[in-house]
Amino acid sequence: MKQFQEDDAGYERWLAAHPDLFVLNTARRPAPNYLMLHRATCRTIGGTPARGNRWTGEYIKFCGQRAELEEFAQVRVGGTAFPCRLCL
Repeated sequence: MKQFQEDDAGYERWLAAHPDLFVLNTARRPAPNYLMLHRATCRTIGGTPARGNRWTGEYIKFCGQRAELEEFAQVRVGGTAFPCRLCL
């Protein structure tokens, strides 16, 4: 699992290199009430940001296999990784 915080260039490179993996989007301090799981190809977490001009500023990204991200959400944050309605 890879974490991206204040590293948009690295995050975008990771997305391009791993289109078959997943992204857990969360606040800078991960909290159980906002853990959104996406496919790496989801348009809502790549390309040009819809709000603001950064992907890894206000929010951070945990990237990797779906199972490890779901386990991280449950064990480390105490919440559930909610699937994106557009890509999952």
